[in-house]
This record gives sequence, C-alpha cells and structure tokens, in this order.
Amino acid sequence: MRIPEQVSKVLDTLKKHGQQAFIVGGCVRDLLMGNTPADYDVVTPASAAEIASYFPKTVPIGEKYGTIVVLIEGLAVEVSTFKGVAPVASTEKGGSTASKVEAPETDWSSLSGLEQDLALRDFTINAMALDPDGGLIDPFGGAVDLRRQVLRSPRDQAEQHIIEDPLRMLRAVRFCSTLGFTISRSVFEAIVKQSDLLQRVAPERVREELNRILTSDRPARGIRLLLETGLLGQFLPEAVAMAGFDQRSKHHDRDVFEHAMAVLEAAPPRLAVRLAALLHDIGKPRTFSIDEKGVGHFYGHHLEGGRMTREILKRLKYDNKTIERVSMLVTEHMSRFSHVRDKTLKRLVSRVGENNLADLFDLQRADILGAAPPYNFSLLNTMREGIDRIISKKQPLQVKDLALNGHDLLALGFPPGPEIGRVLDRLLAAVLENPEGNDRAALLRMAIEYLGQTKENTY
Repeated sequence: MRIPEQVSKVLDTLKKHGQQAFIVGGCVRDLLMGNTPADYDVVTPASAAEIASYFPKTVPIGEKYGTIVVLIEGLAVEVSTFKGVAPVASTEKGGSTASKVEAPETDWSSLSGLEQDLALRDFTINAMALDPDGGLIDPFGGAVDLRRQVLRSPRDQAEQHIIEDPLRMLRAVRFCSTLGFTISRSVFEAIVKQSDLLQRVAPERVREELNRILTSDRPARGIRLLLETGLLGQFLPEAVAMAGFDQRSKHHDRDVFEHAMAVLEAAPPRLAVRLAALLHDIGKPRTFSIDEKGVGHFYGHHLEGGRMTREILKRLKYDNKTIERVSMLVTEHMSRFSHVRDKTLKRLVSRVGENNLADLFDLQRADILGAAPPYNFSLLNTMREGIDRIISKKQPLQVKDLALNGHDLLALGFPPGPEIGRVLDRLLAAVLENPEGNDRAALLRMAIEYLGQTKENTY
C-alpha cells in the first residue's frame, strides 16, 4: 500500500507535536482493495484548534465536530479529533421505532480513543486504520469482511448505527451497487426495521446516494435492494407501484418494475439517462387500461410519466437543468415513428434539443433491450439517420436558430411575457415546414400579422 507523501507529512507533523495519528475510513478500505482513494482521512486525539495550529494552511470545515482540512502540497487531508462514544438518545418522530434499540452493554471505556472512533463508523470495512508505519489496526474484523465482501456494523450494533445516522441505510445499498458487496443479515434486518427513519434525512443527501447507485456498475441491484428493504417507498413511492404490475402485453415479458430494471442495466452510466431509465414508465400504473381481449394498454403514460418525473425530481431537490432534461427524456421516450418524415423529425429535434439527442437515443435503445425479444432497432436507426441528415444541412431547428428574437418582437409592440414565446414557437413551426422562410424580413411580416390578430382578439 502506497501512502501519498503529503499524508505521511501530516502524520509526521502530528507526531512531532506529541500527538497520535492514524489514517482511517474509506481510504484504508480502498488501499486494501488495491484502489486509489479519492481522499484521505486522519484521526488524532488533538483538538481542532491544536490541529489548525500545527499546519500553515487549513480550512475549518467542521471545527465544532473537530474536523480540519489540511492543505498540503496540492492535497486536501481531513484531520479530525477522535470521535467519542456516547449513548444514543431516543429521537421521537410520531411512531418512530428509535426507542426499540437498547444501548449496548459494552463497557466503552475499555476501548482506546482510536477504537472508540472506529466503533462509531458505519461498517467494519470502513472501521480500520493504518498507523504511521503502515500497520493495519482492525479491532472489528473489517479485513475479513472485506475479503468476504459483506457489510457488517462494528460490534454488530446495526440499529444503533442507523439511528445515529439513517443515511447509512442508503450507504449500505450504495456499497452493494458500487463494490458488489452483500448486506449481512443483521444490517439488512435493521434497515427493514428502521427504514422509516429515512424520512428524517435531507432530500439532498438522499439524492446524492441515489445518484451514486444509479451511476454504479450494478444500478438495478441497488434499486431492487431499496425495494426489498422498504427504503424505496420512503422517498420514491411511485416506483414501488411498478413492482409486480403485470403489463398484459406480448411486447413485455416482465412486470413494469423489472422492465425498468432491465432498461436501467442497458442504459449507459450517465446520470440523466439512468434517471430517465428508472422513471421512463413511472406513469404506467396510473394510465393502465385493459381491452375486451384482455390486452393491457398505457395510453399517454409517457406524458403522465413526464409530469410525475418533474414532481419527483423537484421533491428530491434536483437542479432545474436536470429536472427539465430528465422529464423531457421520459416524455419523449416513445417518440419512434413508423413513417419517418423530415417535418416530424425536425419537430422532435426542436422539442428535445440537439444536445440531448444522444441521451434520448440511448434511452430508446435501452428501452428496446428491456422489452421482450426479438429486438428490432430498425425504426430507431432510420430515425437517427434522418436526424443526422437534417442536422448536417444546418437547417433551423430551434427558436435560437430563427433570424429574429424576442427583442425584435418587443420592438414591434408585443407585450413582455409568455406571448413572446408563443409567437416565436409559431414562427419556428412555419420555418420547420419551410426552412427557406427563415428570413428576417419575412418573419417580421408574419409577426406583424400575428400582432394584428392579437389586437383584434383583445378588442
């Protein structure tokens, strides 16, 4: 295991000031797995003020919790005071099960400062340390669990660890997705028992764990685990409704949820595409109908799904750009045309945006792979070829390509507001029909005509 020179210098500096110092946490796990850690954490008995005084460049990111970032030769190293062991207080939330967890009978005072710190970490694989000479300190069997690829809580106190930080439930699922590990029975049972505590976690923290699960090598495994443990229903109940929902269609050999999992696995690991893959059929349970032959139909599920996606992503505090992009992909995922016409393709590009076409095509390909075989990509390929041809001609496809803009309409006398956008959309529709009509003078004449119609309708 090779420890960066900057980290060794941090350890040496603490040692020179008479302080113990150890490398801890996920970076130790990564080093043992032969991976390069994304960051390094060091613990010491020194206080935050003492840590800051030992180094010339520091950032107090969590000073009240004893954490200081040491900036040393281009590397940021988190240095923290040993975490002490304290009894877990019962936190009430209506019918919370927090009080069901009893405080451990262990005499914590028998543990060293380092062991107390490690005992409070989420899983044994993250509860190991390295001394300054590279020696492994592993009081809770993390190395064995690492070899077994299993997630277990230090001292098998899973419920207590979850109550201390309910986000650890999502972290367990994330490690299964990213590392391919399994959850021990004690941790699994604790998650099922305490899943409602996830309601106390800020949506932003839930969102970040979901993102990591979705962009991992095993996204469907993670989402299935979320369903099995009851966690999915805590922040995405709409997806739970897909589980076991029989599509009653010869085109699908899986229920709605398992189809979504197959699409998720077939989609490339770009967040927008993976989110859209997870949610692309979220509207099916709400739009289901069955005909006289017993065949299921989901008319308009893509429109309902786009609306639901927008609500879900807003609830999870995604940024506006991601919300717009993913909800658009869900809305447009059914846009595969049996008769490909340039006018239709131009309108699709106008709605989707040229920069989002690759995401849409990848989602549609994954959707085909997630349905019942045989897989027919002919319509998708024909559509892609037609769009590539249209784009190569540099024809106007979006409002920004028009020979006039909103400022021109304001100058003509249009009132500020949504009417400007509506007129630009009408002008674009005309130009999509006739690209040669993208002439400033011609568009101004059309706009003046629309303005006259607007005034007539007003008066």
